[in-house]
Amino acid sequence: MAGRGGHDGGMTPRAPYRELTPASLGGGIVVGALMNMGICYAGLQIGFTIVGSTVAAVLGFGILRGILRRGSILEVNIFQTVASSVNTVNAGVIFTIPVLFLLGFQDDISWTPLIAASIAGSLLGVVMIIPLRKQIIEFERLRFPEGVAVATILKSPGAGVTKSLLLMTGVAVSGITAAAVHLGQLPETFDLGAVLGVPAGLRLVFALSFLSLGAGFLAGRGGLVILYGTLLNFWVLIPACVFLGWLPEGGVVSSLASLAHGAEAGVFFSKFAHFTSRHVGIGMILGGAVAGLVVAAPALKAALASLREAPVGGRREEVGMGVIRAGFIIGILLLIVAIRWTAPDSVGWGRILAVTAVGTGWLWIAGLVVAQTTGRTDWSPLSGLALIAIALMMSILGTGRETIVASVTVGAAICVATSMCADMMADLKTGYLVGSRPLRQQVAQIATCWIGPAIAVATVSILWSAYAFGPNQAGELHERAVEAGPAALAAFEQAGGSQTSLPEGYPTLGAPQAGALEAAIKIVQSGDVPLGKYVAGAVLGLVISILVSPGLGVMVGLSLYLPFMYMIIFGLGGLISIFLGRWKGARWAEDFGVPVAAGLIVGDALVGVGFALFKVASAQIGG
Repeated sequence: MAGRGGHDGGMTPRAPYRELTPASLGGGIVVGALMNMGICYAGLQIGFTIVGSTVAAVLGFGILRGILRRGSILEVNIFQTVASSVNTVNAGVIFTIPVLFLLGFQDDISWTPLIAASIAGSLLGVVMIIPLRKQIIEFERLRFPEGVAVATILKSPGAGVTKSLLLMTGVAVSGITAAAVHLGQLPETFDLGAVLGVPAGLRLVFALSFLSLGAGFLAGRGGLVILYGTLLNFWVLIPACVFLGWLPEGGVVSSLASLAHGAEAGVFFSKFAHFTSRHVGIGMILGGAVAGLVVAAPALKAALASLREAPVGGRREEVGMGVIRAGFIIGILLLIVAIRWTAPDSVGWGRILAVTAVGTGWLWIAGLVVAQTTGRTDWSPLSGLALIAIALMMSILGTGRETIVASVTVGAAICVATSMCADMMADLKTGYLVGSRPLRQQVAQIATCWIGPAIAVATVSILWSAYAFGPNQAGELHERAVEAGPAALAAFEQAGGSQTSLPEGYPTLGAPQAGALEAAIKIVQSGDVPLGKYVAGAVLGLVISILVSPGLGVMVGLSLYLPFMYMIIFGLGGLISIFLGRWKGARWAEDFGVPVAAGLIVGDALVGVGFALFKVASAQIGG
């Protein structure tokens, strides 16, 4: 008898199973680009990004199997792999590059090396994590909850079109609501505390954010740790510090009762974040990252041993070492060019090569940590690892203002790389569960990983031009209005804007990750490091992560400086997910709840980016 796919007595040869096709590549690129823009917006708003593989898988089913009527499960898997590859880099970009705007470097940014460094990180992250696939997925069998969820969607082909309709319903509801908020027809927040007569110090302000609600639903029980950290900060830590008198210098309050006015409370919360919670939170992130290294140490040792083993004969399952070496060399060269381009002339080649070597070493370790923690909890200590990366770069390049752009450029490359490591491994887990050949997913990701960085960087620039972002977003917009002249300032104030409040129709883009990084950079530059708060947070994050769960300390630390009004809605989404899972069953919650929740995220985020593009275009035409 003839082998598979061969001829036998005139029989028609069986067509190869559709997998790596132009439709899967092209469709994945388009969907990934749209998701990249939307999730960049979401990340600047809520402080963390949402993995897009689930959304991409649902849309892949709708496009390939619902519209084109020919997509296979494995082809949809390539579709979501490509979309995720194009989208995922936004995490590394928005956690690092926005800090250049917050520090006042927007006129000094050279976009070419910044994009080149991000591309270098994306490529290095992919090729450096590939040799660890077998160890992490086949030997350790880490769960990767997101990868399992995507595999579940792929294994239910009959429900693909239905899920696409549910997703579009979520997009419509969220998008219409977000548009109404942007147009001033609906308020962005609802102050329940004011209605109940509760002092503003006991925070009860809720955002009208379907994006946060959807993200919380997808996170489910695992995301409740964000809610716990938020409540710990606003309902325990802040009242305790007020009661004990541990307040910032020049504090505007003496008791919780004196926080009865919202504006006064806003000033206080901002000062408190800089004085206490942000330092403790950063410490917890660093402690959690160290815990991740401890947990990952056995895998790191095994991975190093596996790289020295000779490849097994037979059909190739992974890309060859030649491809990995080529990708590594291209990534390193791009990184060196980006560093040389952004570093001042006073930085010699010795330090540039040292930064490249240290950065690459940390990139590989951080990538493994993120892959390990994502595999166990679906949360990753990406921001904490980014803080460490930039601190390492500053220790080599110097702490002066002239080296900040170069340090952040390398930090962005490392952060992009680590995010790609987690995404690559989660996608390979999905492929492992549905029977995909790892080689094809790896080829698809290597071929498309260079596309996302430019989209993410451009989106950050557009959002800054349209809305500004960061802890002082209102102050930045007020300053722009003042510079534009009396008419612009009057219009700004008439819309409700001031130095401390945003005008109607402007989304709150606090960029908390970049705000934390800004604070860390300034502390390193000043030499006035609040070691007590950092050490206390680091010990707490280390203990929680080791004794409870890897990544837990990082997420609690992060939640200490995430905005309450979004995180409380995020927590509500998680509670709804748990309730529906118990009431209707986990399968029902997954089949019906997940697509709607994903649509809520996409609709809100894309409307925000759309309004930003319109605002920037209008300003250019008007100018």
